[in-house]
Amino acid sequence: QQETEKLSPIIEPNGVRICIVQITDVYTLENFPSLRTLILEAKRRNPNTISILTGDFLAPYLLSTVDKGNGMMKMLASTPIDYVSIGNHEDEIPQRAFCSHVRNFPGTFINSNMRDHEAMEYMNDKVVIRAVSPDGKHKRKLGLCAVLSNDPGLYSKSSFGGATIDDPWETLAKYKKILQEDEGCDIVIPLQHLYVPDDHRTCREFDFPIILSGHDHHRVDEVVEGTRLLKPGLDSIYATILELSWSSNSDDNIQKPPDKISAHFAKVSDFPPDETLLHQVEEAYKVLAPLRNTELTQIPDSFRPLSSFNARGQVTTMGVFLCSTMRAALRAQGIDVDAVLLMGGNVRAGKKYDDDEKFMSLEILESEIKSDETLGLIWMPGSLISKGVQATHIGDPIPGWMQFCNETIQDPETKAITHVRGEPIDPDRLYLVATKIPDLTNGQSPPWTEYFKANPNLLPPKGAYFNIHATLMELFARDLWLRLWDQIAKGRKPNEILDILDADGDGAITVDDIHLAIQGILGLSADPTEKSLARFIHDFADCTGDGRVTIQDLQSFEADVCHVDPLIHQTTTIVPPKVAAEESFSTTK
Repeated sequence: QQETEKLSPIIEPNGVRICIVQITDVYTLENFPSLRTLILEAKRRNPNTISILTGDFLAPYLLSTVDKGNGMMKMLASTPIDYVSIGNHEDEIPQRAFCSHVRNFPGTFINSNMRDHEAMEYMNDKVVIRAVSPDGKHKRKLGLCAVLSNDPGLYSKSSFGGATIDDPWETLAKYKKILQEDEGCDIVIPLQHLYVPDDHRTCREFDFPIILSGHDHHRVDEVVEGTRLLKPGLDSIYATILELSWSSNSDDNIQKPPDKISAHFAKVSDFPPDETLLHQVEEAYKVLAPLRNTELTQIPDSFRPLSSFNARGQVTTMGVFLCSTMRAALRAQGIDVDAVLLMGGNVRAGKKYDDDEKFMSLEILESEIKSDETLGLIWMPGSLISKGVQATHIGDPIPGWMQFCNETIQDPETKAITHVRGEPIDPDRLYLVATKIPDLTNGQSPPWTEYFKANPNLLPPKGAYFNIHATLMELFARDLWLRLWDQIAKGRKPNEILDILDADGDGAITVDDIHLAIQGILGLSADPTEKSLARFIHDFADCTGDGRVTIQDLQSFEADVCHVDPLIHQTTTIVPPKVAAEESFSTTK
């Protein structure tokens, strides 16, 4: 009830007050039950209350990967959210599914700078909200337009079905004029899905009194050039409560801005959850049960409790765990990588896990890392590693806030990297680093962008990338097969091992046989309908590569297990490029 008291009381009979409840960048359904209570209470106190979501709600998170956004759209309709604008991540579900959501949404999609989208006939390029005083004698107009970033680095070539994303600021100039001059709005508020520096550009170039924005995942409440910029942060943990008030003695025949503008962030969990929506949330997440019930690997105590919360503003245990595990996976393939670096924006769940979470499940992996994320191998001078990471850790949270593996050590004061592989970093030595190659030139780390734009020949070809999911699953499969072997092979011959694992007696170990062994022999949780881990183990155990695991594979593995890791067919030799570290890094000095 504490936050409820912050909602303004009922307004005077001839005054007009518009209340806006805004959330942004929502990747979970968990807070909607409490958000519904907040919104209904606000509407009870003031019928001129609207709710807005400023982009990024259909991706990227595990539930939408499975249900293509159906659970989220049902939640938006039930809460209800009245107006939504589009974020860059809405492009990450199939175009057909997105268009279906637009057509069937009972609220309104506002889209001002992508007007050739195939579902545009079901969207509004602008909205005029007419508010009336309780006595019906005083009327005011609020105009809304909505823009998303047109940065090509955020999208695939065929994003949004090939729709054109127009320049946000040209669009804002156009619609500000339309809403003020043609529609006679008393105030125009842009809904933006832009990073803070771009929001600041809007503040400098326009005289909007308020901007409601998203894209960054942290809260922002600041005044720039007379414009107040509000971002409530991700996942509807907080909601913006914005109130626009015109006094009773205002002449509604004269177009004028509000007499008073007030805003604060309300903590959504302070409002009791709606029981009906709690049930809907529970039902929506049932589709994830097979992933939740599939354990991949034990989480070492040094990484617990796992957390990916605020991965865009701090080094997290989940970030370090993923980077360290990916380094182990690459080394298991014979690639002696020195460090793995991953930008915080790629560690997606934003979640604090329970202290007793001891296993990495398939659900956790899917929710934290997109299934199509890839890493490439790149040689970096030690000085560039240090300065590149340091640059992402200075200032406000950003998507590029770098996560790194253990044995990579950072100075807590300067944020520079001081050790790689647990040893003092050599500024002139070239280190082999695994990272997302496009992130090296996307501007998030200026030293890296400058260096690799000056030396594009050092970037690996696109075909030489490693899919994170596949590489980690290969490591988990390798370790689980070795654990199976350790438990059943001692003192037994290959034919006896085959008899133990071959549940149906057909002379070969199938995916189903391995799925049963994961549960029965290793004691791990494995959902009966989710067998992707068993398939990876089966592929690893298939030493002969003929698609079957037979006595020949077991004999081959028995011969190799004490000498050569079967996963490594040959040692990968990677030679540093012929460029002196000192000379090539001079471009960043």
